[in-house]
Amino acid sequence: MIIQNRVIYLAIAILLLALGLAVARFRPTPAGQDGHALATTFTGLNAREPITLESYHGQVVVLDIWATWCPPCVHEIPEMIAFHNEMVSTQQPVQFIGISIDTDTNAVRQFVQKQKVTYPVGFGDANSMKPLGGIPRAVPTKLIIDKDGAIVDKIIGSTDAKTLKQKIAPYLP
Repeated sequence: MIIQNRVIYLAIAILLLALGLAVARFRPTPAGQDGHALATTFTGLNAREPITLESYHGQVVVLDIWATWCPPCVHEIPEMIAFHNEMVSTQQPVQFIGISIDTDTNAVRQFVQKQKVTYPVGFGDANSMKPLGGIPRAVPTKLIIDKDGAIVDKIIGSTDAKTLKQKIAPYLP
């Protein structure tokens, strides 16, 4: 019985240590060369129109890093479109932006047109993603950037509109 209790206490201690390390690993921090994610610029779908995060200063930005070859990414696009449309219709200071890490730009253009994506979509590569910590190891990944340009949250994997609303709520007026 004593040995069993010690094993349970040891398991709890290891879990708490792991949780503490996970929390300490992600702290809201600014990114970018000048200390802000807003310093980041991506190539837009139309190469002549870049997507500059600085142009969204004062708004909460949800940056969705995705790819057309990623089934969970493709699956959640309709809900992300609905989320974006709701933010626009309710005049929330939130901008949803999709950044594809695809290398086939034509595939992305066709996909965006077919899905009738209503939010800005651009292309991310190792260089453009560097100020945000590089290309994520998993997609989809969402970065929540507050109105001052600090990355305040990160969602790895699929999500839904309800979760996004909960994540951005603390940063809205």
